Amino acid sequence: MSRSIGKVWLGEQISRRATVLGAAGIIIILVLTGVKVVAVLDQLNRIDRISTQQILIERQMSDLHAYGMIAQRLSAASHGADRGALVQELDSATAALAARHQLLDNSGIAEAPQAVAASLEYNFAKLLALAALIRDPILGQPSMDIAEQTRVLIDSNLRGTMDNWTNALLRDAKSARDQIKIALGLSSIIMLTAILLSWLFVLRPLSRTVVDGTHHARALEDALKHTAGHDRLTGLPNRTRAAELIDHQISRRRKVSVGVIHLNLCQFRTINEEMGHEAGDQVLIETAHRLSAIIGEREFVARIGGDEFLILADSVTCAEDLAVKAADLRRTVREVYDLPGGQRLIDCVIGAVWSANGTTDAESLSVRADIALHAAVNGDGGPVRLFTHAMLEEFTLRDALGRELRQALEKGELVAFFQPQIRADNGEVSGFEALIRWRHPTRGLLAPGLFLQLAEEMGLADQIGATVLDQALDAWQGWAAAGFTVPHVAVNYSAAQLADTMLADRIKWALERRNLLPECLALEVVETVAVENDNALAVRTIRSLAAAGFSIELDDFGTGHASIANIHRFCACRIKIDRSFVTNIDQREDLSAMADAMVRMASALGVDTIAEGVETAEERAKVIALGCHSLQGYNIARPMAFEDSVLWLTEHRVLNHSRMRARRVV
Repeated sequence: MSRSIGKVWLGEQISRRATVLGAAGIIIILVLTGVKVVAVLDQLNRIDRISTQQILIERQMSDLHAYGMIAQRLSAASHGADRGALVQELDSATAALAARHQLLDNSGIAEAPQAVAASLEYNFAKLLALAALIRDPILGQPSMDIAEQTRVLIDSNLRGTMDNWTNALLRDAKSARDQIKIALGLSSIIMLTAILLSWLFVLRPLSRTVVDGTHHARALEDALKHTAGHDRLTGLPNRTRAAELIDHQISRRRKVSVGVIHLNLCQFRTINEEMGHEAGDQVLIETAHRLSAIIGEREFVARIGGDEFLILADSVTCAEDLAVKAADLRRTVREVYDLPGGQRLIDCVIGAVWSANGTTDAESLSVRADIALHAAVNGDGGPVRLFTHAMLEEFTLRDALGRELRQALEKGELVAFFQPQIRADNGEVSGFEALIRWRHPTRGLLAPGLFLQLAEEMGLADQIGATVLDQALDAWQGWAAAGFTVPHVAVNYSAAQLADTMLADRIKWALERRNLLPECLALEVVETVAVENDNALAVRTIRSLAAAGFSIELDDFGTGHASIANIHRFCACRIKIDRSFVTNIDQREDLSAMADAMVRMASALGVDTIAEGVETAEERAKVIALGCHSLQGYNIARPMAFEDSVLWLTEHRVLNHSRMRARRVV
């Protein structure tokens, strides 16, 4: 009896405790499930916010592009009525753009990475400031240049910032999807333990919610991936996606060789400048269609830069076939383009690389194709070049020289040498030309021909130009302090430097902080600078400097395509007869006749002449007899450091005075 009572009591205790534990377990399961439901819903809301931000970003980029076009048309408008209408249109677009930006701000700029948000706010403020300058331009400031800056700001800075934000949204969407998957797995484990109690009220609704959210997140992620991996204008894969496709193709067919072709359009910048960016976009789209139409089934075309395309050539079997395919691509591109401003024939240059065993990675192939393209642009081997190891060796040497050049600028190894110029009639100094030299720590003194082109490709021309200008002005002050009268010192400027809108201001400031007058500086402009019209930026820069009192000298005269026109276009006060007309002038009648014609023409136009490259006494006598005003060359003196120039001036003054006295005695 007592044993039975004990069993009943024990059963009741076990049942009670089991009930309590079961109830506690159910409560814990419900709480955990509720937590997961909240987490999933939070991630779904996060995905919705990402989708909204993506839509707003795309609309903002469309508005920004339209805004840039309005600003460009306003910058070109000159008539009052037309300009007034464009100003109203710009004001309306500004208000709409600001409203959209505020909406984007409210939607999630604060959630964007700090660097992206700061860059977006800064570039947007800069855009409104540039638009204000276009709307109410400052006197003397070229609005077309500001409009160009506006376009670059929209197409480069703002687009890059938006792309960075899109990439951040892509990462956020992936993170949200991963967290949803984790929540789904944990929730499934929890709910399986209470499937009989929670199936109708918890598990089924939650499963539907999570599945729908997963599909939603996957669709959004796929859309963001496509946007991040493709060019918006042409729809082609971009550089990142192209690398992935090449690596995939190589890994899938490891024993099969492949070719990579890097194609760069020519005259594309001219199309944008002359016919507008809409025409440029049409050229890119048409080029993408042409290239895509002639590639094989396993091949693809990608747009990897502004006017650069990359093609994977998988249907060729050897390097010779790759060269044939590259030539076919070039012929396809070179067909006439029907553009709004008329028909244009656009050429291209191509660099190609053949993978001998199919094991080269995408990055190496792209780099080698780019090296071959660089050789096609700068070499004499034609517009289509196949990569060779000799190119790689040359590229490696140039790359090392480029790094050394950057260090040379920082260490002050680039110095100006000065070559004197003298008057033909009395031998007096008429000026000096500043010529850059590199005091290389191991290779000695390097002439500009060994590094100037590389410097321009690396974007260092402005720094080198500023270095030469400062040293030239310091030298002129040094000569004056030593008691020598040097009319001016000449500094050379390239086409890229002349296209800089700030060049004139920097030159003026360099003189003002030294309290020097413009007459002490002459600007040598290479006559072969390509100038399309009198409104070109280089011409406006030169005319601005000429109006400020600087002497403009036309260098390498006679080698360009429109010498007489350039005298007027560049407001030149002196022309330098190119050395190709001076060398052996005493022995060749044709050179003498051409130089004589140049001197007579300059005299009729009221322009002085200087013969450069005078290396022998016979050449010197001949150009003097032709009537050249000044001489420059090794027969007078070689380029020299500033300290040596002071000694040369001292000796030359003594020798020249002696010659003049001897002439008077005779």
